Amino acid sequence: MKNERKYNYLGIIYEDDENFDNQLFNLAQEKEACWIRHDQDVKEDGELKKPHYHFVIKLKNPCTLSALAKRLEVNENMLEYVKNVNSSLKYLIHYGDDNKFQYDPRDVSSNSDVFKNRFLDLVTKDIKESDKVLSIYEFINGVKKPINVNMLFKYVQKHNLWDAYRRNYAIIKDLTYQHNGEILGKRYNNCDDFFSDDIDIP
Repeated sequence: MKNERKYNYLGIIYEDDENFDNQLFNLAQEKEACWIRHDQDVKEDGELKKPHYHFVIKLKNPCTLSALAKRLEVNENMLEYVKNVNSSLKYLIHYGDDNKFQYDPRDVSSNSDVFKNRFLDLVTKDIKESDKVLSIYEFINGVKKPINVNMLFKYVQKHNLWDAYRRNYAIIKDLTYQHNGEILGKRYNNCDDFFSDDIDIP
């Protein structure tokens, strides 16, 4: 078993490891990876565990656990073969396990839009559309510069909110116009120029 070549692995790295920066860098070099920092996990006695990162990797070419451990510069006992990638992706935020701290899906990082969207599809399908629209609204209001359509589209795509964006485009457009009008000190009922390419994306 140990020498079998596999495509999918999950693992953990700790911030207090002297080699942590290299480990995180190496992780991001793999074909597809998602990872998240956990700082609210608790032990059985109620004390907080030390901060650490959980990750899931989908490799371009299969390799043995020992070969991957060497490549990532982690101990072999920090890795394990993944039989169910979807379950492992859900575990990144403790999705479906109400006995553990629920991390925000937005805190998951990835080096692959495809892999990140696979994760988001799994953990956002039960989110109410009103909450998705609220997320877009909070994003718009949180930006201190004018927003152009490219910037808004990137946010929607990154957070897998396309369905809510498409169905609520009219109100989201009005909210964006209003935001840009307030930032620029202009009336927001005639703001088509706010979506021109000469607006900087913060």
